[in-house]
Amino acid sequence: MYSKTSKALEIIFSGAYNPINPYPALQEYLSEARLLDFQKEETIISQGDPCRYIYILISGRVSVLNCISWDNDNVIDFIEPLDIMGMVEYLNKINAYTAFVVAQSKCYILRIPISVFETIIRENAYICYQTLVTMGASLKSNMDRAETNQLFHSKDILGHYLFLQAQRKTPYVCPLTRKDLAEILHINLRTLYRHLADFEGKGYIELRKGKIIIEQKNLEKLSVRYGDVIL
Repeated sequence: MYSKTSKALEIIFSGAYNPINPYPALQEYLSEARLLDFQKEETIISQGDPCRYIYILISGRVSVLNCISWDNDNVIDFIEPLDIMGMVEYLNKINAYTAFVVAQSKCYILRIPISVFETIIRENAYICYQTLVTMGASLKSNMDRAETNQLFHSKDILGHYLFLQAQRKTPYVCPLTRKDLAEILHINLRTLYRHLADFEGKGYIELRKGKIIIEQKNLEKLSVRYGDVIL
């Protein structure tokens, strides 16, 4: 049952598609599912709408927002492929989506009726396992962020984030604007500027032409403070 949708999911989970234009790889298998594209700042999911679909982000970047009247900074998280949206509501039998989801760039999303997705993951072991892997990665990210926010001052939230990014490759040049970095880390923008100036003075980072740069010597200093942190 739902063999075409299952095949589309297998292609997505195996990465056998072009994220710039996934239609050629998937169009033959889109029957129950729909491949949707969204432009930057378009709303993908509205908080409070009935929970009827699972949305799989297959390319692009989206923000998750919770609309609270007394808080202007309502961004909860930023997510990237292959996040599965609507699973938390489905697994916990919540009848409405609990947050807004808004495109931060051009996005392609596979939308599947919950009843179809439920049948597939009960019958297809590969897709069920890949769903668990995806949800596990999302859970780890949420746990790490919650632990970081609980343990760290905002300065160390920034420092630990930059340390982790620079570990992958030095010299590291942060690709984010100050505004985007502040939103991702949930730090006031003015406070972020103060922390960056302090980090430059301590030799943790270099600031050149508006770019945040971490050379090997900076990474070594960051490592002294953050190298033994385990989350």
